[in-house]
Parts: sequence; structure tokens; C-alpha cells
Amino acid sequence: MRHLIASAVALALVSPAFACINDTELKSHEREFKSQYQETQYEPPTAESTTSVRPYVIGGTGVLFAVAGIGAFLRLRPRA
Repeated sequence: MRHLIASAVALALVSPAFACINDTELKSHEREFKSQYQETQYEPPTAESTTSVRPYVIGGTGVLFAVAGIGAFLRLRPRA
């Protein structure tokens, strides 16, 4: 049992080192990456202007339900 615990601890301590071994990036890789994506025709999407009443109706309905719930709770709770 001691060997199993010792092996688990050793593995837990050594595992992060294996992840760092291959963490090298050459300057040529970064240059290649930039050359592929630097000169694209990409434009970020623009937000659509919403003139919908829907968010206000949904929010108002939520507030109405909350007020109704509070009213029902205060009316129906047992009085001590």
C-alpha cells in the first residue's frame, strides 16, 4: 500500500514537468502564424440594432410574477 501511495505522489509531482518539456515555440512558427492571419479581410460582426419590444415584455412579465408571488406568500403564510 505504501508503494502505491508513493508511486501516486511521485507521478503527481513529475506529471507537470512532462507538460512543460514540449512547450517551446520557435520564432519562425510565430512569424508563419502572423503571416497567415494578419492580412485577412475579416471584419468583426456589428451588433444589430433592435427596436423590439420583446425584452421589455419579458422583463415586465417577470416583475409581475415576482410581485404576484410575494403577494401570495404574504397572504397565505401562517400567522403566529
